[in-house]
Amino acid sequence: MKFRPYGEEGHALLVIDDVLLNPDDLVEAAVQTPFSAPEATFYPGLNAPLPATYLQTLLPILRPSLMRAFGIGEGRLASRAFFALSTFSPAEMVPLQKIPHYDQPDPRCLAMVHYLGRNQGGGTGFFRHTPTGFESIDRSRREGYMAQVAAELEALGDRLTGYTGADTPNYELLERVEPQFNRLVIYQSHVLHCALFDGARLTDDPRTGRLTANSFFTPVPTP
Repeated sequence: MKFRPYGEEGHALLVIDDVLLNPDDLVEAAVQTPFSAPEATFYPGLNAPLPATYLQTLLPILRPSLMRAFGIGEGRLASRAFFALSTFSPAEMVPLQKIPHYDQPDPRCLAMVHYLGRNQGGGTGFFRHTPTGFESIDRSRREGYMAQVAAELEALGDRLTGYTGADTPNYELLERVEPQFNRLVIYQSHVLHCALFDGARLTDDPRTGRLTANSFFTPVPTP
C-alpha cells in the first residue's frame, strides 16, 4: 500500500497492489456479463454491472485505509460500481472527452479504479489546469472553471487530436499511476484526472482489453 500526496494542493493518492486473491475470477465475471454504452456519462467505451459481492467484500477491508488517507468518518458510505471497458479511438471522442475532468465537486467523495487488464499501457493521470492553477474543482470553483473550459474548447478544440496526456493544451500532468493488473488507485472525486490510453490495447474483449472496475463512494450524513 502506498500513500502518495501530489501537486501544490497536496491531494492524496492511495495505491494498493494485489488486492484480490483471485482477480481472474472477476475478469471471468466480466466476460459473462453483457456490456453496453452508458447513457448518462462521457465514458469512452462500454460499461457492465459488477457482482454485488465485489464492494461487499472490498469496502470493509478498505475502510480503515480510506479513513487514514482521506479523513472520512465512520458513517455509512453510499457506493456504486461497474465494469468499464475502454474502446474509443481519438476520432470517436468529442473534445470534452480529450481533456481531464472531475467526477463530483465534493472533496468528501472518493473514486476508485481497479485495473483488471494485463500488459496494458496508459493508466490514470492527475492534472493541473494551468490557466487557473486548479488541481481540483469544488463547488466554489465549478462555475468559473467550466465557463473557462468551454471557451478554451471553442478556441482550441481542433488541436485536441489525440488522447489526453502530457501534451494536452492548458493542462499539466502532475502524477500518473501505471495500470498494473490487480492494482487499486483511490482518489478524491473532485481532482482533475483522466484515463491515459497511450500504449493501451482497446478492444471489446474483457480478457484482452483495458478492463477496469470503477467505484464511487459518497458519505451519507447522519440524521
